[in-house]
Amino acid sequence: MTEQFEDVSRWPVSRYFREVVASQPDGRVLLLSAKINWCAGIAAAISLLFFPVSPHLAWVHVVLFLGMPLLGFIWFLRDMPSPTLTNFEHIWRQPWQRQISFWWQFIPAFLPWLVLVNSYVR
Repeated sequence: MTEQFEDVSRWPVSRYFREVVASQPDGRVLLLSAKINWCAGIAAAISLLFFPVSPHLAWVHVVLFLGMPLLGFIWFLRDMPSPTLTNFEHIWRQPWQRQISFWWQFIPAFLPWLVLVNSYVR
């Protein structure tokens, strides 16, 4: 009997995030940090457009808040297998591989906050 194969490349983005990204520890960091950074980026953009709160806040902060989660997502996709006609299998990685992926998700998530604090300190 032949197995039923599912074309993972035809999954909607929401299902990919729910079933692949959220099942990995570094994927959960990616999703949480992306939500926080995108909310902060949108709030910073609205602040810059309508009522400037601080002279230290600039458009570079908005770009960092909105762009760094995309960099983290690219790194996450690099670690995941390419979507092909396969049965989806959970990926088992060694603990050191998960830790490296976690830090490669945490560093881009934390960088916009570090730049923002650095601009206030100067």
